[in-house]
Amino acid sequence: MARFDRRAVILGLGAAAVGGASLAGAGAAPAYEDPDAMYAALRGQPGQQLKIGGGTINLVFADGAPGLARAPVLAWVRTAAMALTAYFGRSPVSDYGLLVIVEPGDRVGHATTFGYAGSATRIHVGVDAGPAAFDRDWVLVHEMVHTALPDLPRRALWLQEGNATYVEPIARALIGQLPPEEVWKEAVAGMAKGNPHAGDQGMDGTRAWGRLYWGGALFWLLAEIGIYRDTNGARSLRDALRRVNRMSGGNTATWSPEQLMTAGDEAIGATSLSRLYKRFATRAVTTDLVELFGELGVVTASDGRLILDNRGALVKLRERVTSQ
Repeated sequence: MARFDRRAVILGLGAAAVGGASLAGAGAAPAYEDPDAMYAALRGQPGQQLKIGGGTINLVFADGAPGLARAPVLAWVRTAAMALTAYFGRSPVSDYGLLVIVEPGDRVGHATTFGYAGSATRIHVGVDAGPAAFDRDWVLVHEMVHTALPDLPRRALWLQEGNATYVEPIARALIGQLPPEEVWKEAVAGMAKGNPHAGDQGMDGTRAWGRLYWGGALFWLLAEIGIYRDTNGARSLRDALRRVNRMSGGNTATWSPEQLMTAGDEAIGATSLSRLYKRFATRAVTTDLVELFGELGVVTASDGRLILDNRGALVKLRERVTSQ
């Protein structure tokens, strides 16, 4: 099943109520469901420290994770951390705990990230998962992105989930794990789920999964475009998010959405983020995605193939988004 199709069945929104952001996937009911039990395991069970991008990852295999091969997991974690470092310019947090919980199967499963007692993620991994499963996984990078921004009130969960949905494939493309074509293929398929339906209100407070994840991602793409236009290409969304990360210290802090937008705007010398947030938060905004992707030079051919061409007004931006 394609990556964006797996996201389409995401229904759980759990951890935000206790200071985290959640991505629920298929699989068994999570062990260590109580986040305090997760933190206790990270403190009390044997771990391995990985130092990447100026940060330290405390990797713990819950209860020894019997039967799970260590080398592929270590390579997977390092690669995900490298993707985050490429996007944010360094590890977004100085200390990060990762609790790997083994379960039946051969793929990466459910994961949840918290910040109230330190940046940490619990993630389920199938005992038979191998290099191929880890190479195509997007869940860990998505969860790591959640550590980079401050925690927001429940009404703004769409900003957190949308940001992780938008940044994850780009971060992976920056280290060569995904081709740019795949990033834009996913965006075209996914963002169609993010536009409002009849009767929908502004994004603040929405609980609809399509709007939370893909409507949120669409907001961040429009922010990318708005910053590019407002600064004549001198600044980018990456500049704004890096400043937010540096000022907040990541998801152990709690901010308002307005604080986040103001901090990002300070990095770019414009009000691109604040203006866009006011529009999306308070009323339903429908985006013409055919026109939008056409400007980016992302075109769907009659046979369904995605084509990247050089005829759009925003082609240079598109190329810059997935390059260092």
